[in-house]
Amino acid sequence: MSTQPTASPELIEKAIAAIEADPLHLPAEVEALLKSNAALSELRVHWLAQEEAPSATAPAGYFQALPGRVLRKLPTKLVVRHRPAPALWAAAAALMLVIGAGGFWVGKANRAPLVEAKTQDIEPAKELPVADAPFQENDDVMVQIQNMSPEELQRLADKVRKGQ
Repeated sequence: MSTQPTASPELIEKAIAAIEADPLHLPAEVEALLKSNAALSELRVHWLAQEEAPSATAPAGYFQALPGRVLRKLPTKLVVRHRPAPALWAAAAALMLVIGAGGFWVGKANRAPLVEAKTQDIEPAKELPVADAPFQENDDVMVQIQNMSPEELQRLADKVRKGQ
């Protein structure tokens, strides 16, 4: 494992400024730093590659003249093809209507029932046993009173009268 010598941030900033100014002609101390620092040497290569990239330009007036050039390449005489008669359109619409309506009515006539009734007897719902206490902890008082039988209501009324 080889370790590269670390340079001071001031020296690295000076090397970057020198690369940006003239990447081909660098001072000797920057050249020495580039040989020891791979990141700076890669930065120099990238900077040189940017300078060599040609800029893509179009000739003057290219985009202004483009619509005219395209129009000149199009045929000047439009070819009008024979259009079908309105009677043909009416016949096609009537045929589609007859086929659609006929298919609808045939499907409706041959439809099987969606749900078949079962002939078995259905068991009545089993009632849950009611607790001995007239009120449960989580129930509302009014709901509990409405769910009480007349005998239970009488007993509750008697208890209330005795307490007064």
